[in-house]
Amino acid sequence: MTIQFVDLRISNSASSDATPVTIPLAATPFVFGDIGIQTAGIPVENQSNVRVLLAGYAKTENNPLFNTNTINVRRNGIIIFTTTFGVAISRENEAFGFTAVDNPPAVDVATGQIQYTAEIFTNAAATDVLNNIQARNFSGVAGAGNFTG
Repeated sequence: MTIQFVDLRISNSASSDATPVTIPLAATPFVFGDIGIQTAGIPVENQSNVRVLLAGYAKTENNPLFNTNTINVRRNGIIIFTTTFGVAISRENEAFGFTAVDNPPAVDVATGQIQYTAEIFTNAAATDVLNNIQARNFSGVAGAGNFTG
């Protein structure tokens, strides 16, 4: 089937570190990106050939006494990507970019929309005021097909 562009979505939760409200990181995941990739109109014979490229960015301020943050990406509530990263020894802000890929099942494509979310959480104590999320975004682009011609 000919390759076709499907959709492009962005979620720009905070475009700078100077967000009006400080969002504390906690053990409870904070959703910082939520996009709905539109898949209506993809021919049935192409629905199993959909590929989605997802990318995101999160800047955090952490107390180094608690040393991990985790980012999950979910498709319709199911985790499809997870990464845990340590916090530097300093109390400096840290920025983390990530890329995830997905080949969603045809049954999800057939619904007409696939929801992708990005969330972040930490193992820090909720009372530690030095654990915050700052600039953050999430985006996705989808294509379908397996050859040109």
